[in-house]
Amino acid sequence: MARPARQRREATATTAPAPRPETGGEAPGMSRATGRLSFLYAVLFFELGVNLPFFPLWLRAQSLDNEAIGIVLAAPLLARIIANPLVGALADRRERLNAALVACSVAVVVGTAFLAFARGFLPILLLVVAIALAQGPLIALTDTVALRSLKGLRSAELRYGRIRLWGSAGFALANLSAGWLLDWLPASSIIGMLTLSALATALAAMAVARVRVPEVSTAPVETTAGRGRPNLLVLTIASAALVQASHAGIYGFSTLHWQSLGISGGAMGSLWAAGIMSEIMVFSVLGYAVRGPTGAVVLLAISAAAATLRWAAMALDPDITALVLLQLTHGLTFGATHLSSVFLLVTFAPRGMVAQAQAWLAAGWAGAMAVLTALAGYAYASWGEQIYGLMAAAAGIGMLLLVPVATSLRRGGMLPLLIACEVEQPPENLG
Repeated sequence: MARPARQRREATATTAPAPRPETGGEAPGMSRATGRLSFLYAVLFFELGVNLPFFPLWLRAQSLDNEAIGIVLAAPLLARIIANPLVGALADRRERLNAALVACSVAVVVGTAFLAFARGFLPILLLVVAIALAQGPLIALTDTVALRSLKGLRSAELRYGRIRLWGSAGFALANLSAGWLLDWLPASSIIGMLTLSALATALAAMAVARVRVPEVSTAPVETTAGRGRPNLLVLTIASAALVQASHAGIYGFSTLHWQSLGISGGAMGSLWAAGIMSEIMVFSVLGYAVRGPTGAVVLLAISAAAATLRWAAMALDPDITALVLLQLTHGLTFGATHLSSVFLLVTFAPRGMVAQAQAWLAAGWAGAMAVLTALAGYAYASWGEQIYGLMAAAAGIGMLLLVPVATSLRRGGMLPLLIACEVEQPPENLG
């Protein structure tokens, strides 16, 4: 009787799939994917790091007034409401994901180059909308590639954060370098910076598309809590979208306001970089807290509260010292919001619709940000920094929308009092 039992054990040992190593010894495909994804995030967000703070300066140099600038900044956000869900539906089909990523990145290069020849409100508006139709889905597509590459690995949240932080690093580098260059170069050089960074993004997307990540033979236990609960999914998307959209004021008009106060381009770049450095810290360490819906919901609520307080303080037109301190909260108001919402959507979205859920979130905050940007554009001339009162209200509503989500999870026995209950010790080597 002992021999058959031993044979069964040997057979089991022979046929059982080998677990994927958690630390070190990653498959070459995974190692290449991690490096190339990190570089893609870096150059993709470098472009955004030039665009968000300094593109309004180029628009001003084209003799556009505050209302026109508000419309130009809001219109591409509305275009993304259409583009993101459509491309997200394609992203859920693995064979089309890489093609969509490359096609969108190449289209951004072409559209951005043509901006150098655009003159007047309408041509600029049409080109910016066309660029947005391709650029809008890029972040959601890149997130989907990253999440699929990490699928089945323990500490996937932390690994994602460690890859995503390179995007924040690229954004901060763009803030500093572009701000410094604009102390010496005219505003027209902004389009050249955007075109070169868009070209680098397209090349990085092509490199990522060539990597084939091996399928993971074993996967962690997947919680089914929240699956098939569209109410939780909708509330989470609405909450995160409002918190992210509340950044419309600082994205669209902070640089213009700081310039009117006599703050130099280098100092403005440093203010933006300070916020991004705090974001890098969040992506580096808070992956430990985003394990399952418990940590994610609590972290998202903290982020919404921090955003509400940040914009309320910005409405008081703080001095440069207070501005630095407020910028350091960006890691919570943006970084932690992004990190927690990405993994909540993975939990709540129906199987096979994760990319679409991410696209819905991107479309949701794009729509909300378009409305807030347009309102800020019309109100900025008379309100000034008081436009941040609108942003505080949006973030506060987002925080309130999380109450039923947290209540639902707690009734299901999923919401312990402390996030620390779910914190896992970090692996020695993340590869």
